[in-house]
Amino acid sequence: MKLHQLRILLAVAQHGSIHEASRSLHVSQPALSKAIAELERELGVTLMSRSVRGVSLTAYGLALVKRASVVEQELRHALEDIEAIRGHAEARLNIGFTAVASSGPLPEAMAAFRQRFPNVDLCAFELRPQQILEGLREGRLDLGLISTNSGPGTGAFQWEPLFAVGMSLAVRPGHPLRRASRLRPLLDADWLTLDPLDDPGSPLPSLLRLHRLDMPRRIVQSASNLLGLQLAARTDLISMWSDFVFHGTGGPLRLVQESLLQLPIRDELPDFRVFLVYRSADLMTQACAEFSKEVRHRARLMVPPRRGARAGA
Repeated sequence: MKLHQLRILLAVAQHGSIHEASRSLHVSQPALSKAIAELERELGVTLMSRSVRGVSLTAYGLALVKRASVVEQELRHALEDIEAIRGHAEARLNIGFTAVASSGPLPEAMAAFRQRFPNVDLCAFELRPQQILEGLREGRLDLGLISTNSGPGTGAFQWEPLFAVGMSLAVRPGHPLRRASRLRPLLDADWLTLDPLDDPGSPLPSLLRLHRLDMPRRIVQSASNLLGLQLAARTDLISMWSDFVFHGTGGPLRLVQESLLQLPIRDELPDFRVFLVYRSADLMTQACAEFSKEVRHRARLMVPPRRGARAGA
């Protein structure tokens, strides 16, 4: 099994077409088909099926592509490390983060890192926790900042705690349940959730499990936090937000004052905990290791938004 064969397989999987893969790799179609055929003979399985609609991976092909993408990313990391040793600072760093994590030390860490390493391509993607874990597993992401109401997730990665931030339930001004102080009476209302309900760290299921309550029957799901804020402020949906929304100093989730009201809930509301997640410290590139140090440093300096609001009052 040769590296160029894996790269060809990855290109075909990405484009779904022999023709497009050959164009992207600047390799002739006969040479590309020959490389795939040689790989199939070596493995003794069929990796892809061809039809008038293009090509699709078989179960064998999917299994190999999953591992091949990790191999390709690790090779990129190795080349970046070699260039760093030679004194060349050019590299690429892919970071996945959740919305809550974006309002913490991440922006300041990125700004400071850019000043120190201006030649590093810094790419950040707002994703759901499961998407970040998938990106780390497949080698598409180098680092993740994940917020959750539960503890560390899968043991396949390192979960390093960075900070915790409080959470609140909220409704629009004038909502008929704006004075509710207990969770149970709210279960017959309409709710908003920003995470898939089957995600182990999803805030709403975690909260209700804590109090041994059933899920509400009427739930609206939004994959966009900005759309979620607008729905929460303009409809009768009950929603859950971190303290950054109500007490933060700025950022993408900062609310116009009094556009949402925090419910005076007396039941316990667990904090959002934000973790730095990565595959292994030993496998980090120099750029990834330096950025991790910067995030840790900024997290230690961070003042929780609720405490900062009290201090400024």
